[in-house]
Amino acid sequence: MAAAALIRVMIVDDHPIVRQGVRSLLSNCADMALVGEAEDAGQALDLVGQARPDVILLDIRMPGNTGLEAARALVRQAPQAKILILSSFDDDEYVTQALQAGVHGYILKSASDETLSGAELAGAVRAAYRGERVLSPSVMSRVVEQFADLSRERTRRELGLTDEETRVLRLLAAGASNPKIAAELYLSETTIKRKVQDIFEKLGVATRAQAAAEAARRGLV
Repeated sequence: MAAAALIRVMIVDDHPIVRQGVRSLLSNCADMALVGEAEDAGQALDLVGQARPDVILLDIRMPGNTGLEAARALVRQAPQAKILILSSFDDDEYVTQALQAGVHGYILKSASDETLSGAELAGAVRAAYRGERVLSPSVMSRVVEQFADLSRERTRRELGLTDEETRVLRLLAAGASNPKIAAELYLSETTIKRKVQDIFEKLGVATRAQAAAEAARRGLV
């Protein structure tokens, strides 16, 4: 029986100690081989054709071209490679742009003051190699939140609900009466009553309970 092919890993990070740490961690994994190291995007692009990595561990903040720019270039130059961002920064904008750039995962070098373990890194590399998306728990939580926000906004637009009607609906769903909603939004009770009727029409319901249930079903509250 032929031996299973090794997972070819390349590390791109401007910190020698990080590259050394990854090298040490991967040396304990019999199914992986470190085939290339680069300290910046330029070196990575020069090396990737020769190294032919299956998985690229890429820092997001480096001198010169950023990891995001490197990721976009590497996706074009080595489309077969799965890119894992390996970073200390879990900024929402970094995460969003990295995923839009086509990376397969975003894992943090540290979480809750605990350094990323060899087992976690190896597991992330294997998952990416299989084509799975890999996100650290805190990153995953925010990605899910962003997805929920986008879904909620899309639903609101499809129903034709205004921002003000959406606020009314949320208060209504929370059990607030028309007078309480009026006081909360600094509007007249007559205005709130009219808006509630408009909301009923847009949701296709006839009662406040039905409106609350429909809002929950559609993820609006």
